[in-house]
Amino acid sequence: MAEGVLFNTAEEIIKTLGSLTAQEAALWWGLKDQLRKLNDTVTRIKAVIEDAEEQAQKHNHQIQDWLMKLREAVYDAEDLLDDFSIQVVRKQLMPGKRVSREVSLFFSRSNQFVYGLRMGHRVKTLRERLDGIEIDSKKFNFDVRDEERASLTMVRDQTTSSEPEITVGRESDKKTVKTFLMNSNYEHNVSVISVVGMGGLGKTTLAQHVFNDEQVKAHFGVRLWVSVSGSLDVRKIIKGAVGTGDSDDQLESLKKMLEGKIEKKKYLLVLDDVLDGKDDGEKWESLKELLPRDAVGSKIVVTTRSHVIAKLTSTIEPHVLKGLSVDDSWDLFRRKAFPQGQESGHVDERIRKEIVERCCGVPLVIKAIARLMSLKDRAQWLPFIQQELPNRVKDDNIIDTLKLSYDPLPSYLKHCFAYCSLFPKGHEIDVKSLIRLWIAQVFVSSSNLGECLEIVGLRCFESLLWRSFFHEVEKDRFGNIKSCKMHDFMHDLATHVAGFQSIKVERGGNRISEMTRHVSFDTELDLSQQIPIPLLCAKSLRTLILLQGGEWDERPWVSICQNFRRLRVLVLSHLGIEEVSPLIENIKHLKYLDLSNNEMEALPNSVTSLVNLQVLKLNGCDNLEELPRDIIKLINLRHLDVGCTLDEDLCEYLEYMPRGIGKLTSLQTLSCFVVARNRSPESKIIGGLDELRILNELRGGLEIIVKGYEGSCISEFEGAKLIDKKYLQSLTVRWDPELDSDSDIDLYDKMLQSLQPNWSLQELRVEGYGGMRFPSWVSNISNLARICLESCKRLKHIPPLDGILSLEELSIVGLDDLEYIDSEGDRGRGASTFFPSLKTLVIYGCFRLKGWWKRWSRDEMNADSDESTIKMLCFPRLSSLCVSDCPNLTSMPLFPTLDEGLDLRSTSSMPLQQTMKMKSPVSSSSSSSFIRPLSKLKNLAMWFIDDMESLPEVGLRNLSSLQQLWISGCGRLKSLPLPDQGMHSLQKLEVSSCRELKSLSESESQGMIPYLPSLQLLRIDDCSEEVSVRARGWGKEREEEWPSNIKHIPDIVIDGDYIQKEGRYLKGEGLRWYY
Repeated sequence: MAEGVLFNTAEEIIKTLGSLTAQEAALWWGLKDQLRKLNDTVTRIKAVIEDAEEQAQKHNHQIQDWLMKLREAVYDAEDLLDDFSIQVVRKQLMPGKRVSREVSLFFSRSNQFVYGLRMGHRVKTLRERLDGIEIDSKKFNFDVRDEERASLTMVRDQTTSSEPEITVGRESDKKTVKTFLMNSNYEHNVSVISVVGMGGLGKTTLAQHVFNDEQVKAHFGVRLWVSVSGSLDVRKIIKGAVGTGDSDDQLESLKKMLEGKIEKKKYLLVLDDVLDGKDDGEKWESLKELLPRDAVGSKIVVTTRSHVIAKLTSTIEPHVLKGLSVDDSWDLFRRKAFPQGQESGHVDERIRKEIVERCCGVPLVIKAIARLMSLKDRAQWLPFIQQELPNRVKDDNIIDTLKLSYDPLPSYLKHCFAYCSLFPKGHEIDVKSLIRLWIAQVFVSSSNLGECLEIVGLRCFESLLWRSFFHEVEKDRFGNIKSCKMHDFMHDLATHVAGFQSIKVERGGNRISEMTRHVSFDTELDLSQQIPIPLLCAKSLRTLILLQGGEWDERPWVSICQNFRRLRVLVLSHLGIEEVSPLIENIKHLKYLDLSNNEMEALPNSVTSLVNLQVLKLNGCDNLEELPRDIIKLINLRHLDVGCTLDEDLCEYLEYMPRGIGKLTSLQTLSCFVVARNRSPESKIIGGLDELRILNELRGGLEIIVKGYEGSCISEFEGAKLIDKKYLQSLTVRWDPELDSDSDIDLYDKMLQSLQPNWSLQELRVEGYGGMRFPSWVSNISNLARICLESCKRLKHIPPLDGILSLEELSIVGLDDLEYIDSEGDRGRGASTFFPSLKTLVIYGCFRLKGWWKRWSRDEMNADSDESTIKMLCFPRLSSLCVSDCPNLTSMPLFPTLDEGLDLRSTSSMPLQQTMKMKSPVSSSSSSSFIRPLSKLKNLAMWFIDDMESLPEVGLRNLSSLQQLWISGCGRLKSLPLPDQGMHSLQKLEVSSCRELKSLSESESQGMIPYLPSLQLLRIDDCSEEVSVRARGWGKEREEEWPSNIKHIPDIVIDGDYIQKEGRYLKGEGLRWYY
């Protein structure tokens, strides 16, 4: 166990002994007196644990030995009580149920008498052992404390989970690195800069800020980030760059994959956190051989703590990152220590000076100490800084300094933090899985009956995050915390406090002992013969996680199931497992089983003997056809993950859901429900959709896959009662594409109508729907932020969606029969209610689509409309628009506010033309809020627009923010009057296959192209003879004779040939452009 966690474990034992389950066990097996005495002993020991652990930290070896004996006894007590719980649950499942002969014999009167005697002996032996440990404690004179002093204190209004990463004092460093990346005047095709400095200075944060800089994004065709977090492992780095983390491909094939990903484009590669290792020089040379070199101007950024690595990799002088200045250190401390706007009073100069000096300018230490001190009274600051802090911050021992933030944590948070040592450094931790692992190990609990443990676990995570134990938090599309990382120093601290209890085994390393309880393997294992021998000595193992996959055979199942019967967590993903052994029932304490991304077709029914199981992960098991038929026995199951289409890890061959699954009322995650192809209502094996009726704790996402239906299915669909599932955030309903959608139109309408979700739903996806009308309830789901309608081939009518105030994303894809998006809508509705939140709109593959409103003709949508009409015609907040393969779409609401991008392919240019010609409203009261149409647009792409002959000059002048412009396959385009003023942000201009195009400028006096000051790439390919001849002529002239409006452009490509690359004139060299 980690330091300081025995108190919480003892508390859980006492809680279990007082539970109804323990009381039932006491009555059934006559153990009431024995369990009462055990409770009394544990209660007395618990009262001295906190003082004992504090004294043990002062290197008192006798107390440390005493605590070690106590830990082992406490673990055994947990296992014993777990055994009772399991037997009680199994006994409860018996009445009125069909059970096996073996189970019936076990619960016969004679066997229960024997079992009671055996368990009574175990309880007595354990109690006597604990009595001896209690007697030994007397000689240490421990203080008695009824309650744990540490408590969870947190500033609720300021949780780091919602804060952006704070960077202070790094403006100059960012400028240096960014200048290197943007500079083309380097002799190497691929140049390298290393950022070097001690841990905790913010090297990764600096690299991230540069990596995500808008100008850097536009400068490089491809950006790749690899979290190395170790020595130069060439294969691992290439796999990380390619994005094939679980691939077994050889280096040569990985090299080809990388070349295919980069496609000769200029790339930026960040290698984050590279450490010293063996043969670094040879490995670096090998890595350079595998990286593409023909993409001139490509850059590599290496972050490292090692000056050796920095000098080895960098082609220029390494950039040394130093500690923050005194002022910047205090600024960062102030931001973290005080909630925003709540700094009160002047902080004594002595305190400021002491804090800044003690933290040594290291941001990680500053943030950790700031969070710690924010929980103390201001009067305690100076004594703490002068007395306790100096004992930790000496000899640059950052771990001891960070431990100041660990020591005050309550026991359960110490448990949670130490458990994270099982993950590799730099690992992206899935936060939902982490919380479920904590719950499985009983690190997270609640005294409030009915309180959701996952919510309690999230509060634990946020508390650790707030104290800077985690960082680099990512959120999903709903705003939920999705993943995080641990800084290397925090990982070192977790490893330190976990001690021998939790071991992460790496290549060539092994510290497993008989007292080890949690093990993870961060290396590929060959398990085709047996499990690693050293692991066998850890007989009391509670966690076994294989992080890197490997080879698998049936024999390891026997070893695991026979040797590790106390496991609570077993993670065996990405191992190619084809069959799960029935012996898995031996691991009866198991609560978390991850078999994801394996090859089995089914699970043995013996899995249902694991009555404590809370999490079963099967996502990515492509061959899985069915779930265990007796799944109803898994009464504690909270999360059943079989993947979903959206994440591309669905168990695609799953044919049905087992009958009785609807009685697992603890289920919170049921990622997918399959409606079987052939099923009669009387089936005793296959469950219908009405199994969902009372599963009202479901949350997150649910995907319903309809593989078959009958005329009588409507009652089952109605029985699902989705309207009662108030915690669901996302709902997908997908009809199998193999279904015959040419019949039963009314049945389709009734099916979808009966699946009305709760008003709190945030995302709705409907795919393969065969009805003609969409249910009206969609307009009433007030919290919807995303709607996607895909491959609904016969859908002709969509209810009005513009009044859904929260709608941010709308995708309409492959609706073959749709002619108008709003065929019944009232165009007279006020502008304030017309898609007020919509930011992203995608319309794709709707070949019959003519317009948005059926009752509003295209002629009414013109640039001369009055102010109220213009407002009514516009999307007020649209940021990104993609319209593709909609050749008849000539009218739609205008989109002057676009900023991220506009992508038009095989559609009409009329909506764009109308948007560009919009005039400012005449009313002075509104003109202050009016923006020039498309003045914020950054990216514009037009492909195969057959009706476009030109674009309005006034509209092009408004594109002051445009950074990239692509035009291709527009066969009737004759002029593109780019202005010589206004387009000062344009960096890429590519025009191809426009054979009628005569000019790219407003007037002949500007030449063929105007002066565009920020332009980095100009490509003209397969255009009119007039344009091509004039452009090719540049390559024949001497460089000094070039027009002044093109000399500054680093990359110029004409008809597939570079005439200038990276600012270097290439006359006659014949260097080709590659797409």
